[in-house]
Order: sequence, then C-alpha cells, then structure tokens
Amino acid sequence: MDSLVSTLLPLIVAAIVVTLSLRLRQTAWTTVSAWNFGLDYRDGRFVKVLEPGRYFTPGSRRVIHAVRRTEQVLATPPVEATSKDRLPFRLSAYLTYRVVEPREAFENDFADKLTYAARVALAEIAAGLSLEELLSERPALGEALKATIGETVCGCRIEKAAIGEVTLPPEIRRLFSEVERARLEGAAALERARGEQAALRSLANSARMLKGNPELMNLRLLQSVSGSAKASPTLVLSPSAFWPLSPVRPDEEVPRESQDDIR
Repeated sequence: MDSLVSTLLPLIVAAIVVTLSLRLRQTAWTTVSAWNFGLDYRDGRFVKVLEPGRYFTPGSRRVIHAVRRTEQVLATPPVEATSKDRLPFRLSAYLTYRVVEPREAFENDFADKLTYAARVALAEIAAGLSLEELLSERPALGEALKATIGETVCGCRIEKAAIGEVTLPPEIRRLFSEVERARLEGAAALERARGEQAALRSLANSARMLKGNPELMNLRLLQSVSGSAKASPTLVLSPSAFWPLSPVRPDEEVPRESQDDIR
C-alpha cells in the first residue's frame, strides 16, 4: 500500500503542476488587436499606451484595457426640444467619431460625455430655428451640429454629425398635414386654371381662323365626317336640303323643279 502511494503521489503532483502551468499560460497573456488601443495599468495606475500585440500579464497586478481606435457611430436618444416659434418636438442625432486620446477617453467615460454634448447641441440648434426651417434644412444641419459640439470631446474627434429622427406631437403633425394639403390643393387649382386658359386661348385662335377662312370650316367638317365614318356613318343636311311638302290636287301638275328634286 505504501509503495502504491509513493508511486502515485509524484504522478498526481506532476499532473497538478502541468494543469496549473497550462492555465497560467492561457490566462497570463493578453492580446491587443489591430483595431484597438491597449491601455497598460499596473496596481491601478496607468503606465502607457500599448500598440497591437501580445503581452504577458501574470496575476492581477497588471491589467490591459482595450479601446477601439477605428471610427464608431453613436446614436443619441431623443431630446425634448422647443423651436424658435415655441413648438415642442423631439429629435435625435448620429455622431461618427474616432478615439484619438485613448487614456482620456477611457478614464472619463467618453460615450456618456459624447451623448451629453450632442443633446446640448441639439437643444441649442432647435431653439434657434423655427420648426419649418428645421424640417426643410434638416439635411444641411449636420455641419452646424458638428460645429456646436466641437472638434473633440473627451479624447474623441468628431468626424461627422447628422440630425436623426424628428418626432412631432400628433396635433402639430395634423396641422402640418393640413397646411401641406391646402398647398397641394392650391397648386392643383392653379394648374386647372392654367389648363382652362390654354383651352380657351386655343378655341379663340380657332374661332378667329374659321371666321376669316370659311373654306377651313368646310374642310374641318369633312374631316369630322370621314373620321367618324368607320364608327357610325353620319349624314349632315343643311336647311336648304329639305323641300316642304304640301298636298297636291289630282288636277294640279307638279313643277318640274320639284320633280327633279324628288328624283
């Protein structure tokens, strides 16, 4: 029994040592990817910024934090704002930014700072414009938003900024719909009036042409008859084509002109 224990004990110790060494090898290295900054902290104090690579971090005294170095997009939550004409609405923003000072950004919680700066800038821009101006100039307000926020915030450089969704209260949205409907109805009425004026102008020109050229009227009449002949033949008679009929006595001779007409 003692010999068995003496034989197995070294094996058990060796297995424990191998397991611990494998675990230590797996957990004692930290990899900083190419798209991240590495922030080296030892005993809770910042040491330096690390470039991409693999670093030995045994125990808990040394910790490496990763901060993304590529462009990122931040969508702010909707902001309650009031326009220059005192109309309430909600709007949001989209920011494209890049971390340029990783230590400052990491230690000061850059995401919250960016969100706060964007919300303040949105409220400031909204207060300086009427609601109609804001809706019509919305695509061009990105530069104004970027300038209001500033070039850098908390170690992050603002690359682009844009106004996101603009949400109107139901009553304001209904008013804008009615104004737009009235504008479209006015435009439609104007187009109808223009069409009627063009038609009247054309008829007046035609009347002047027919008045000075009677032959043109006859030609137009023939065109109308020939054009409708395939659908339904039409006979046009002038008043002179009708001969008034009257009773004829047996002893009365019918005039020769009347006989010719009858034939």
